[in-house]
Amino acid sequence: MFLIKEALAAHNLDVDLQVIDDGEQANRFIAGMDEDDSAPCPRLILLDLNLPKAGGLEVLACVRRSTRCTSVPVLIMTSSDADRDRADVAALGATAYFRKPVGYEAFLAIGEVIHQLLA
Repeated sequence: MFLIKEALAAHNLDVDLQVIDDGEQANRFIAGMDEDDSAPCPRLILLDLNLPKAGGLEVLACVRRSTRCTSVPVLIMTSSDADRDRADVAALGATAYFRKPVGYEAFLAIGEVIHQLLA
């Protein structure tokens, strides 16, 4: 979370960042928006593939099945560089894929990706 905030600040992105701790909560959050027309959909979803309780692929599928949030851009953030993971998220309609780098400076590049997706 700290690094995401740092990346947003480094790219002068003033966003309301909401954090959901696990995949089940994320799926409930999406379902709740589908049930409440007054609930705003997020402008962008940052999604890790390795979530507890329900994985990122399951959450991505839930977003893409959503009646209200199906077109929300989804940025996959993961430590995986596996071809299979890239293929799976592409098949489910992920907008972008960001492999988490090891270094601090390299991680800040996610701010530029977020900036481009929000533009």
